[in-house]
This record gives sequence, C-alpha cells and structure tokens, in this order.
Amino acid sequence: MIAQHQLARKDNPPAKGFIVSNLNKPEKKVHLSAGQGWGLRGKPGRQTLFCLQGRLWVTQESDIRDYLLEAGDAFLVTQPGLVLVRALTTAQIGYAENRTTAPFRGRFSQTVFH
Repeated sequence: MIAQHQLARKDNPPAKGFIVSNLNKPEKKVHLSAGQGWGLRGKPGRQTLFCLQGRLWVTQESDIRDYLLEAGDAFLVTQPGLVLVRALTTAQIGYAENRTTAPFRGRFSQTVFH
C-alpha cells in the first residue's frame, strides 16, 4: 500500500497527537542514483528524512505502509528498527536527529506549513 506521510504534505496537516519534527533542515545529505538504496536504524520520533531532490520510496520496519516523498517533503521516523529508502529518480536525501521527542500539543495554523 502506498500512502503519503502525514507530515510530508503542506495541504494535509498532521493528525491529532502526531509528533512533529522540530527541524527545518538536514544535518547530513546523501546523493542517490535512480534505484539506489540507503538505510538507517530507526529511533521513533528522533529522526527526520528530507527529500531534497527527486522522488523517494520509504518503508520502516513494523509499518505496513510505504511512503512516497517528493522534493520538499519531510518524513518523521515513527518505528524502531530498519528504515529503508530507495531513490525512484536521481535524488538527494537530507537526514537529521531531532532535538526532542515531545509530542506537539498546540494548534496548527496555516502559517506553519508555508
């Protein structure tokens, strides 16, 4: 099943109780050729992947969903275990460790997603 990650789309605000990344830029960048893969060990709520260029497929252990990311999208790791990323086109991934794992308890406004 292919689904868009709730954090990834500007026009789809996160569900109630969803953990929001406190990051807006990556600490590390990885370039991938079409078909090339990359992986990491997931730390729920502590890692964010950014699709900086191209198109990516993301799956994480213990999650039945798969995610498609396009340039400008972000993905918050929500499961422990292996997280796999495959470039569907030539792509660039950004990666960062989150500073906090506290869930967002406020309200969203449209300006958050601009």
